[in-house]
Amino acid sequence: MRGTRTPTRTKWGSHPSWPRRLSLSNEERERMSVSGSEVVVSGTPGTDVVRATLVEASLRKADMSGAMMRWANLSGADLSEANLRKADISGAVLTGADLHLAICIRADLRWANLVEANLSSANLTRADMTGSILTCADLRKANLTRAKLGKADLATPPPADGASSKDDAPEAKVTDLSEAMLTRAEMTGANLSHSLLARANLTRTVLTEANLSNASLTGIVASRAILNGADLTGADLTGANLSGANLAGANLAGANLTSADLSGANLSSADLTGANLTGAIARGAKLAKANLRDVQLSPADLSGADLTGADLTGANVSGANLSKATLIRANLAGVNLLGADLTGADLSQASLFGEPPLLQSLSGDAVADPSRPAVIRTPGDEPRPAIAAPVPAKVPELAPAKDAAPAPAKDAAPAKDAASAPAKEPAKDSLVKEPPASVPGSDPLAPAKQPGKPS
Repeated sequence: MRGTRTPTRTKWGSHPSWPRRLSLSNEERERMSVSGSEVVVSGTPGTDVVRATLVEASLRKADMSGAMMRWANLSGADLSEANLRKADISGAVLTGADLHLAICIRADLRWANLVEANLSSANLTRADMTGSILTCADLRKANLTRAKLGKADLATPPPADGASSKDDAPEAKVTDLSEAMLTRAEMTGANLSHSLLARANLTRTVLTEANLSNASLTGIVASRAILNGADLTGADLTGANLSGANLAGANLAGANLTSADLSGANLSSADLTGANLTGAIARGAKLAKANLRDVQLSPADLSGADLTGADLTGANVSGANLSKATLIRANLAGVNLLGADLTGADLSQASLFGEPPLLQSLSGDAVADPSRPAVIRTPGDEPRPAIAAPVPAKVPELAPAKDAAPAPAKDAAPAKDAASAPAKEPAKDSLVKEPPASVPGSDPLAPAKQPGKPS
């Protein structure tokens, strides 16, 4: 008959090269302090090391599924390839810990301190990381599918004064989520400012009111992501896929959206002041009441987009495709529309006045009367009014062409005073009267008689 386990097993500690196996009571675990040692916390699932101190402990490939490690100190610990499935690590200190390739499926990491932790390629599917601190953490290629990161701090400290680029501070650490899988993750209110998310997958991710200011989001896939009210000021979204994303009320001032895909995206009431959308595709996008002041849209595809009430003051839309776009009540003052395609666009009640005048932007000719409606010339189209203006009561007649004058009838006699009238003045009466038929010998081709001379 086997006896019960003793509090300590000397066999595991008898050889200096063997790791120590822990089998302690709850009180002993709470008081446990292991620093810089090779420790194996394994055995049955549900190992309890609450408030334990495991600083720099080696737990590589350890099976800690279901372990209770609340408020434990695991700073600098090696947890690479460890099994932490459904483990409770809430409130734990994991600063500088190595969790490379760790399995943290459904793990509880709420309010955990993961500053500068290595979570690259870790599996954090459905993990709860609400309120956790991940400043300067390495999350490259990590799987955060359906993870909860609400109010989590993933920000990178802004560069110091005078350091404007990575070249200025090559040793500076950043929160790196490059190529991370964040599909359907819940990141409401998360702080990701100045972080790297290049080529990350944010499909259907919830980032409501998240802080992504100055973040690097180049090449991300964020189709149908929820970013309403998010702060994306100065963010780099070059080549980003935001098709169908909800960016209503988001702040994208100064953002770089070069070659981004915004097809079907909702940008209603969004602030895009000074944003760069060169080569962007925004077919069917909703930009109603959006602030597009000084936006670069040359060239961009906004065909079928809804720009009702949008403010495009000073925007550069030259060469852009605005065919079938809705620009009702849009503010187009000072907009450069040179070469823009407005075929089928609705510009009802649009405002087209400002400095410089719209017509001057198109042809280079100044508009003498600022009250005149501007005219938009599109490729292959005749000039047409850019706004819905009332049709004038009388349209001035165009002067007939020289070769369009009717030829005189052969049997018509010239007017009597034709010789005395100057050649340059046109005849007052365009109708030529024939002589009466009752006058005998009348010849319509005979020269007119000179006054005062006998016949």
